[in-house]
Amino acid sequence: MTECKIECRYNRSDIITAHAANGEIWFEPGSDNVSPSLADARTFARGILSLADEVDGGEEKAEPAPDSRPKVGDRVIVVEDDPNGLTGTFVGLVGTLTNDDGGACVPYLVKFGEGSHGDVDGQWYCRRVEKVADEPASLPAATITTPTREAYLHRAASDLIELADYLAGEGA
Repeated sequence: MTECKIECRYNRSDIITAHAANGEIWFEPGSDNVSPSLADARTFARGILSLADEVDGGEEKAEPAPDSRPKVGDRVIVVEDDPNGLTGTFVGLVGTLTNDDGGACVPYLVKFGEGSHGDVDGQWYCRRVEKVADEPASLPAATITTPTREAYLHRAASDLIELADYLAGEGA
């Protein structure tokens, strides 16, 4: 099979043609709209699958990797926090993922303790987190909220820049 066609059930001159050429499948619309019968739509779909088999020999592709994205309730470690605020403050902290707004710039809301939003013993939205593997069921609060050396360095650098801006008169 080198091509398959589907025609509109209302206007037979409205046609879409699919064909294989140069290792690709091409669709050539004969009109803007084609409304086929369900049987014709299934036949056309089977024809497209046959064309794809012609192109790649009908190879089965590997199954996509399972979603490794952490899920709400997972214990996570912050890999990258919010680049627009308190940058580096939460990197390395372990907490519980309480919300995942997948489309946002900083989709993961991580709770570190009972403190306020923005406190290292509170919660914060983060850009990247990783699920913590093989972690004991309960950790002492000090383990959960103690920043890593990298987090302290980021916080110190941020504080020094803020102080320098203030001393230069930019923050006054």
